[in-house]
Amino acid sequence: MLKVAIFNFKGGTGKSTTTVNLAEGLALEGNRVIVLDLDGQRTSSFILGVDGNKPSIVDFLQGREIDLTPIGVITLSIIPGDLDLFSLPISEDILTPALARLDCDYCLLDCSPGLAPISVQALLTSDLILIPVLCEPAALKGLAEALDLIRDERPQVPIYVLRCRYKSRLKLTKESDEILRESASDLNYTLLDTVIPDNIAVASSIGHHQTIRQYSERSVGAKAYQKLTQEFLQLHPRK
Repeated sequence: MLKVAIFNFKGGTGKSTTTVNLAEGLALEGNRVIVLDLDGQRTSSFILGVDGNKPSIVDFLQGREIDLTPIGVITLSIIPGDLDLFSLPISEDILTPALARLDCDYCLLDCSPGLAPISVQALLTSDLILIPVLCEPAALKGLAEALDLIRDERPQVPIYVLRCRYKSRLKLTKESDEILRESASDLNYTLLDTVIPDNIAVASSIGHHQTIRQYSERSVGAKAYQKLTQEFLQLHPRK
């Protein structure tokens, strides 16, 4: 099982949207995929139509058995988020033993923004980290801070940066993009070739509780996430 932490200090970067759409893409390729919604805001659960469902991620982390129900694609499941995750007392590693109970090809961990204890555990136990970013100065500052923190604890873990809500016509976007390219070697991350454009269909799909493929399969956003899936599988094929 490949464990993928999807993380950013900053909210609003497309983290949960990327989690859900990458998970569906991997499942459509015949992989068994489980999403863990570790964000108390529960956007992944909202998109997949299971927000508020029980049992939740809190039950799972506390050791209770959970029957995984397929979501849309027969090989895709999610353990729903829970607002109570914010108040869950965490004094030891509860994520690693919980993950050991799962059986799948890919486990995507949708982390909360910032450094919630469960997000820190996800960063420490994952096999790789995916960081969605916006191409703007404030977002790049947050990326640099996140990379410093991760590299202090895990100098060798693979880190991939994904450009989201990309506005190709803006000069600011192009300038920030150039900084991302130039910084990749020094900051020890891989800048993915795939770019997720700023696409109204992607934003609209969230409100309709659908993945971008379900909402608008022919949109540029759907094609971008299809490309991301293929690039990811080339980098990390199922073992």
